[in-house]
Amino acid sequence: MQDGEARRTLDELVTLYELEPEVRDLFVEGRSDRNFLKAHLLNGAGTALCNIYAVSDRVHIPDGELMAAGLMVGERGRILWLAQQLSTRIPGHSSVALVADKDFASLKADVKEDVHGLFYTDYSSMEAYALNEVTLTKLLRVSLGAPDYISASSLISAVKPALIALFLIRLCLRDSGTGATIPNKTLAKWDLDDQSEVKVGEVFRLALNGVPVRERNEQTPEKLYAKYIEYQGLVDSEFRNFVNGHDVSLVIVRFLKSECPSVFNSDARRPLQNSDVLEVVLMSCVDTPSLTNEPMFRAIEAWIENNTRDS
Repeated sequence: MQDGEARRTLDELVTLYELEPEVRDLFVEGRSDRNFLKAHLLNGAGTALCNIYAVSDRVHIPDGELMAAGLMVGERGRILWLAQQLSTRIPGHSSVALVADKDFASLKADVKEDVHGLFYTDYSSMEAYALNEVTLTKLLRVSLGAPDYISASSLISAVKPALIALFLIRLCLRDSGTGATIPNKTLAKWDLDDQSEVKVGEVFRLALNGVPVRERNEQTPEKLYAKYIEYQGLVDSEFRNFVNGHDVSLVIVRFLKSECPSVFNSDARRPLQNSDVLEVVLMSCVDTPSLTNEPMFRAIEAWIENNTRDS
């Protein structure tokens, strides 16, 4: 729990903002998002009055409320639900801003509605902000000590097809209603050079094999692949719109193990083979100047400045 504060119900939160109109809160999906935004946003005047919370650390929102509202259960759903409720209960409020990942909205498969106080990431996930040459060069040279022949541009070129393929596979599996997921063993051995029909179809087959036949909703690898091709036709040139956040570090590890495995030989860098560990390091390599022109960051900074100026 952040700062030792207890979670509040929606009614308690509304009462707080009505009784203390000077309070300014920014809600995000998770703690890693909270830490990332605190590092890059709270640098200007008046920001001491703005708190950033992972939504579940601050607000109690039962899963049943999300399902009743037609939202998917999860932290993104909680952000959307809270934004909708606050815009209804306190119209035109200036107390709260909320940030949700765009997720699959670029493929029109996720909600991206205009709600007062709600902002969406510029790309599909917060981790996509690290997919630029400045950040990746810092990761390669400083964090990993990678050889000079491994460049940020070559890394991006190598991992882009795999990131998009994994993103589309995850969407097809989610929409199948089966609860099927990509097996961890498949992810751990992902071949960056093979996004073929045979490979993708095999992933769907393995994923469905993990689900009892009676729960497969008559889905087959062939049906899922047909949906995959349909979504693939909607992918545009901005690949960062089609990236699952946790896949970023996973495919970077796969790339490095293939191209220069020696970067993991030292005791200090061996833990970076763990994609969860590398993700933390990668996000730490993002510099604030690289975010200044991103629309979401400009919008949130404007909200902070405009709504704390007279508080």
